[in-house]
Amino acid sequence: MKQNLRKIQLAEKVIVELGMGDGQVLQRLVEEYSGDRTVSYVGIEKDKILAQQARMRVKSQNVMIINSMFEQILVLFCDQCIDLAVMVLPDPDYIDPINHEKWGPFYGQIIHSKLKDSGVLKVVTEIINDLLEPVSDVTYSTQVNWLIDAFFNLGFSLLTKKDGPPIGYASFYLDKFKADPQRIRIVTLDFVKLKKVPSH
Repeated sequence: MKQNLRKIQLAEKVIVELGMGDGQVLQRLVEEYSGDRTVSYVGIEKDKILAQQARMRVKSQNVMIINSMFEQILVLFCDQCIDLAVMVLPDPDYIDPINHEKWGPFYGQIIHSKLKDSGVLKVVTEIINDLLEPVSDVTYSTQVNWLIDAFFNLGFSLLTKKDGPPIGYASFYLDKFKADPQRIRIVTLDFVKLKKVPSH
């Protein structure tokens, strides 16, 4: 696997999806860049059945699908080799404010080091309230702004913010959440990696 991973990283452009599920989003990304042989893709999913479904769904020579925890795979990447890292509806352990101390180092150290200097981290996440009641504009804005500040402190600057998922993206949970837009609101945040200034 390490040899294949090294080969993938030699591509002009490298796109990685973390926690890809059954591969619907990865398939969309491959279609978006169809015909461009300079792009290589890596999809990482810890669930064996979902990873197998992704292999059946995404048919392309420049796609590598890995059944593993993405923390274990990302450390095998060379520093500054990823152009785009995508996380769609990450587990609460990787996005919720209550778990910030746990996931902060993952983004601020591992993801940051593997992205190229102009690399982008795309996070598509849901905004809900504690009681699962309709999400007010104030609650939505407060949580989104908190995320933007949290990622800025980890070395990422907001590039774009979009209410809702990216156009053309589909997955089981995205489709499920879209059916309840009042209680579960989706936001797409594109962050660009900032160069970290060495501390003295």
